[in-house]
Amino acid sequence: MKVTPSSFVTIDYLIRTAESETFPDSGTPEELSFCLGCGLMPPDLEQALLGMSVHEHKVVTLSPEQAFGPVDDKLIQQVPLADFGQDRPPEPGDIFETVDEEGHTVYFVVRQVEADLATIDFNHPLAGKDVEFAITLKGVREASPEDIKGCTCGACGGDHPH
Repeated sequence: MKVTPSSFVTIDYLIRTAESETFPDSGTPEELSFCLGCGLMPPDLEQALLGMSVHEHKVVTLSPEQAFGPVDDKLIQQVPLADFGQDRPPEPGDIFETVDEEGHTVYFVVRQVEADLATIDFNHPLAGKDVEFAITLKGVREASPEDIKGCTCGACGGDHPH
């Protein structure tokens, strides 16, 4: 079976940047399963999956606009160190999670610490970067109604246009 717009797929993926960063950090591909059209993966990457067969490997290069978006300066803020309320002050590179106004979990990275302020960044860690996805299709099947209802992307409300 080949991947179609109504498929549920399992892939191994490894993301590389021009700066030789890899995600996952270990450099070992990670498995991920998802319903196409769910919004979990960049649309251009999902498009590249179409027509693939199990065990097929592909490398897809995406621009920031196609992948994780450009860096949005509005998502970089300075906050008082006292807001962290922990035993040790945060350090650059630390990742924290919080909840946004809609109750969704969001993550931010500490970019800089100086005096009583920390500069934090809510952009995706790969925002503004060209990325290369190395993907291997491990499994493909028609998405079931349970897959579609179980979607937690937040964009579709569990009602995919399949």
